[in-house]
Amino acid sequence: MRLDRVERYDIVGSLTHPRGQRSGRSAAVALDELLDDCVVDCVLRKGKQIAIGAQGGRWLIIRLGMSGQMLFGRSLDAKLDHVHIRWTIDTATPLGFRDARRFGSVIPCRTRDELDAHWQKLGPDALSIESGDLLNRLRSRKTAVKACLLDQQVVAGIGNIYADESLFRACVHPQTIASTLRREQVELLAESVRDVMKAAIKGGGTTLRDYRSPSGASGSYQSEHLVYGRRGEPCRTCGNTLVGKRLVGRASVWCPTCQRRRIK
Repeated sequence: MRLDRVERYDIVGSLTHPRGQRSGRSAAVALDELLDDCVVDCVLRKGKQIAIGAQGGRWLIIRLGMSGQMLFGRSLDAKLDHVHIRWTIDTATPLGFRDARRFGSVIPCRTRDELDAHWQKLGPDALSIESGDLLNRLRSRKTAVKACLLDQQVVAGIGNIYADESLFRACVHPQTIASTLRREQVELLAESVRDVMKAAIKGGGTTLRDYRSPSGASGSYQSEHLVYGRRGEPCRTCGNTLVGKRLVGRASVWCPTCQRRRIK
């Protein structure tokens, strides 16, 4: 793996400042920290973060954030904009980190212990979250359950789209205070999160604007959305009109009939 070009050093974070610099220019880092001239041993994932491990013990965490992408091969056009770091693998195949909105970053790690310590700050992965873990993480939260699902320290890997879809399947209003959820509601919510994430992966993800898989293919899961992006349309369960507004700074859609809000 060879490092070809770094367009923006301000997206290079650290274990103490994971998001990198968002004001002013960041100093350049040593090229080997960005896996220049290395042999890749393995690739791991937790939530929205990817870790590339190299022989010799170094790791590079890729924080995808809201819009980050890893593009590979033919999908990585040399003229494509917002590609902040470019590598070459297998002597000829391009690999790049693209993030138009710059909510993501890359974080060099010297050892596996550093990677593990960083990932311990994240919640359980959304693909395997168990109801007991979710219950423990929600029982003391006095904020809206949707905000909790978007908090990567509660559950790692859920974005805005899949939070709405999971809450609908579990019949939970997004503004419900997390600590008020009954055990059976949390059990259904955990199951819904797992099911939505698996279905989204099977569908290749959701392409509404510029999302693409590493190979450049568009996702198809948007055709299966039950609520997200369907504000004003009929609910596919009860037929009533879906409503929506911005919650915790994000566009949110739900069914006021299927997801009745509990008022204490």
